[in-house]
Amino acid sequence: MKERSFYSNLFFSLGLNLLVKPVSIFAIDAAVQNIVGQQYGIYFAFFNLSLIISIVFDFGVNNFSTRLSAQNLPEAKKLFSTILGLRFFLMLSYIAGIGLLKVFITLSWTEYRLILLLGLNQFLIANISFFRSYFAGLQRFRIDAFLSILDRLLLIISMGYIIYVYPDGFKLVDIESYSIFQFMCYALSFIAAGSLAIYYIRPKLEWPRLSSILPVLKKALPFALLIVLMTLYTRIDALLLLHFSRYNGQQEAAYYAQAYRLIDALYMFAMVFAGLLFPMFSKLIKERPAAIEPLVKQASRLLLGSSIAFIVFSLMRGGLLMDQIYTNTFVDSGSILFLLSIAFFGMASNLIYGSLLTANGSLGVLNRISFIGVIVNICLNLIWFPKVHSVGAALVAAGVAAFTQLLVALIQAIYCKRLFALPLIDRYFYRYPLLIVSLVFWFVIVDWTPIGYVYGNWILLIDASVSIFLLFAFKFIDIKELISLVQTRSKTQ
Repeated sequence: MKERSFYSNLFFSLGLNLLVKPVSIFAIDAAVQNIVGQQYGIYFAFFNLSLIISIVFDFGVNNFSTRLSAQNLPEAKKLFSTILGLRFFLMLSYIAGIGLLKVFITLSWTEYRLILLLGLNQFLIANISFFRSYFAGLQRFRIDAFLSILDRLLLIISMGYIIYVYPDGFKLVDIESYSIFQFMCYALSFIAAGSLAIYYIRPKLEWPRLSSILPVLKKALPFALLIVLMTLYTRIDALLLLHFSRYNGQQEAAYYAQAYRLIDALYMFAMVFAGLLFPMFSKLIKERPAAIEPLVKQASRLLLGSSIAFIVFSLMRGGLLMDQIYTNTFVDSGSILFLLSIAFFGMASNLIYGSLLTANGSLGVLNRISFIGVIVNICLNLIWFPKVHSVGAALVAAGVAAFTQLLVALIQAIYCKRLFALPLIDRYFYRYPLLIVSLVFWFVIVDWTPIGYVYGNWILLIDASVSIFLLFAFKFIDIKELISLVQTRSKTQ
């Protein structure tokens, strides 16, 4: 690995994401939902459907190419044109499939155009991720970080002008126009990412051959199956809400989308860290397996500690936070956010141990665990939705998501710890209950003293600041330890 600090790269990536993605999520996405109302439930459901469909465009190639770039760059260069050609063939297949969908399924033209647009968006996202996978494999994390926020930056500029600057621009905003703007931003990012990839990697550009494509598909198939299963048990909730809720499925999906947007925001930041972990695990497994344990501990303290802080924050301030962001919430909005924050804890754990197992090539195990998650999620939702006679299906979906993610996380963690001989419980485990007690103590003080009344809605920012301070105080974020770890590792390479 180059003589650069892993943590400086991490903070550069996080810094860019902190500057851009929260603005995109809260100033653009949330504003669009406040404008279009319950129509956003349709968008959210079809967006999740497009994520499931996106497996067709990815087919596990991104994880495969990231791992290959970290371990065998010359071979990865040879496959560049083949994989890109395969992607365009899959896009044409998708467009043909959408044409047939209109023949066999009754959809409004708005829904039909929405599915087409969101699917094309996923095609562009998959290719941007493919280009980025080479930079991640080469450990050029700063280029990767810039490309990770480019589409969002363009969306902020374009949609931000329409919503906040253009006279009566909000009248031009609906779920279809929003999807069109997203498409244009992804298209520009695709061009930029592809140009940079060709400039830095200098792959041999040639017409892809079937004889080259088939081995790639064979190697990528386990990755594709894993992505299908993970996406299903993580994203199918909204589709089930839309079609199986006994109340207003569109409205329930919209309520669920409000809370899930915050989880998506956190997941984006967690993915920045995981994007650094995966190529590192791939390299360490091949060259220095003994260095895996310190990296796992480091990642666990940062991601899981932050997740626990968010769980406590959601429990105590979830309802207030939702009311500050959205104009149309309901009585259980805070509870939905709390349950989804528990689900996020499981997601964060899966990013760590799932990345390690994927880097190790243990895809069979991961696929079996993920299949359990799919069955549990779908069955529990279908069992409990009919029992909800009025509003509340979104709350049920959030509870099922929390249970599913924790179950999958527990199985993955136990298997991973046994496989790599990692300690079952970290010797610094006591920090987690200390963090919880300290946070609860703070919130109790605020609620039982005039502090909350004095600062009003600013108390949310104060609460968040205290949470971050405690993460540093209990060394869930320990900069010296992380820098020392990476410097020690760099010297031995």
